[in-house]
Amino acid sequence: MHKEKYRELMLRFAKELHDVGVTENMKKIIHDKIDRTPNVVSSTVDENIRKFHYTHGGYTIEAVQNIKIVIKTSK
Repeated sequence: MHKEKYRELMLRFAKELHDVGVTENMKKIIHDKIDRTPNVVSSTVDENIRKFHYTHGGYTIEAVQNIKIVIKTSK
């Protein structure tokens, strides 16, 4: 029973990370940070995944899509 629920939650979590846009590189960075300091309370990775910059006639338009993943321990 618990094994099936755990598997269901892990698949849901993986799908949500993918839908938000978390990259494999971000997952690796978080994993490495937690491995390096296993007693850390929180670990964060921030990455700009898309950036648009346009300048014309004295105006600049810039749009940035930023993804942030935070892993925290909870009690």
